[in-house]
Amino acid sequence: MPANGRIQKTQSFPRSMNQNPTIFKVSELADEMRRLMEASYPEIWIEGELSSLSTPASGHIYFSLKDDRSQLRCAMFKGRASVNRYRPKVGDLVRVRAKISVYTARGDLQCIVQYIEEAGEGLLQRRYEELKQKLNAEGLFSQAHKQAVPKFAQCIGLVTSSSGAAVRDILTTLQRRCPGIPVIIYPSLVQGDTAAGSIVDAINAAIAHQRCDVLIVSRGGGSLEDLWSFNDEQVARAIYNCPIPVVSGVGHEVDVTIADLVADLRAPTPTAAAELLSPDTSQLLTQLNALGQRLPLSLKRQFQRLAQNVDMTARQLVHPRQQLSNKLERLTKLGTSLVSGQLRQQRTRQERLNTNRKRLTRNNPIKQIRQHQAQQSDTAKRLQSAEQRLLKQTQDRLRAMASQLHLVSPLATLDRGFAIAHTEDNAVLKHGAQTAVGAAIRVRVSDAELGCTVNEITPHD
Repeated sequence: MPANGRIQKTQSFPRSMNQNPTIFKVSELADEMRRLMEASYPEIWIEGELSSLSTPASGHIYFSLKDDRSQLRCAMFKGRASVNRYRPKVGDLVRVRAKISVYTARGDLQCIVQYIEEAGEGLLQRRYEELKQKLNAEGLFSQAHKQAVPKFAQCIGLVTSSSGAAVRDILTTLQRRCPGIPVIIYPSLVQGDTAAGSIVDAINAAIAHQRCDVLIVSRGGGSLEDLWSFNDEQVARAIYNCPIPVVSGVGHEVDVTIADLVADLRAPTPTAAAELLSPDTSQLLTQLNALGQRLPLSLKRQFQRLAQNVDMTARQLVHPRQQLSNKLERLTKLGTSLVSGQLRQQRTRQERLNTNRKRLTRNNPIKQIRQHQAQQSDTAKRLQSAEQRLLKQTQDRLRAMASQLHLVSPLATLDRGFAIAHTEDNAVLKHGAQTAVGAAIRVRVSDAELGCTVNEITPHD
């Protein structure tokens, strides 16, 4: 594209009609125009009002861009329209990135749109919301990070334009309410592309100066574009990182900027910011007069209380000689009590010693041993006598039982002439069937045992 922005001619036409001219067909000229426009304007940004919007079922978008003098036909094809977040509406002020071409069928100039977004306040409002969400997620708006603003400022720093209405309103308010507060102005731009950097520099200058105990960041009212420097991320982070408490007073009460949300305290207007940081002198004088009237009465009551305390203390004072006499008397009583206490303790211990001696005498081990020995001797005698009686009783019972046993004993039966026969295996021979003729048997009589042979077995009924 040439430096002057105009299209250079590629075909020279003769000045005189007598020469042979180059004649274009309509389609050829339309194609040449399309080629020249696409080569000269491969991609540009255009801003204008959107009109004549058409959204057919094909997914393409057709519309016109216009201003107060001209309009351009535009087409945004389906592939680009489907991924574009903004949905165009008639009457919106928009900004498009497009290629310039010619629709050869009609010879119309048209824009092939690649991207479309809102322009003006619509775009700024979206950027404002995006930055607001980002900083809020990082915690820059959190109350936990906000510093306390001093109730009575010793020195106020003012970051604003040195020639704007805001600085006049703030200074007028401070002069009216409390003219004794010193004010240091750190001038900055408050509007335009470089305003954000200027505000940051002014805040850093106040920090380096180390004179202010509170800082007002302010400007007067205006549109969203006018206030946009106070929606800048650099300004927001400078306020957040500022060690001096920051009060924001930007625009009117309805204007809420990012700076207002980050600041330690937000004032609806510059004048309100000055009022928040300055006490009302007339009100302070009224309070001071009231305190001045109360001070003599308070001093009088305090003096009376102190005088009463002195009188009470004087009554409680005792002469040192009297104190010494009282202490000597008390010492004498304590000495007497100590002696009598020692005597009582000595008598008590002597009585306890006598009692223990008597108990020890009663419980002498030698005496107890002798008593136990006598008891043991007596017990031994009784045990021996009982043993003899028990032995005699056992012997008598044994003889009686032996006599009774002898009466029923088989041996006694043998003494009466009976005999007991045994087989060879020592079994008592009770029946004839237990032996046989010729078998050897043993026969027990009262005083001997006989070996016999069976000669005959005669059965009995």
